[in-house]
Amino acid sequence: MLKVSEVYEQQFKTKNERPDGSEYVSYDNRFTTRDCLVNEDYIVAVMPHEYRSDIVERKMQECFPQGTRFSTLVLDGNSFRKSELLVVGSFEKFCELLD
Repeated sequence: MLKVSEVYEQQFKTKNERPDGSEYVSYDNRFTTRDCLVNEDYIVAVMPHEYRSDIVERKMQECFPQGTRFSTLVLDGNSFRKSELLVVGSFEKFCELLD
């Protein structure tokens, strides 16, 4: 088993106050991580993460320290929630771990 930090978007609820004193709720999505164990036998591919858009790249840079590198793990099998996991760690790191 390989322990990784999966990156996902979590929704946060914020209470705000209007100038007249009434309150309203707004929701914001931020990237965060959770520890995850992955069976190495189900890893099909590992690749450096490529950002889908400038907005996503900016949001991720706000949530993680500068210089943090990410990789995409592609998993095989029908029992997984999704076949691609975005994880913290460089492509080179995963090459060494899985070699």
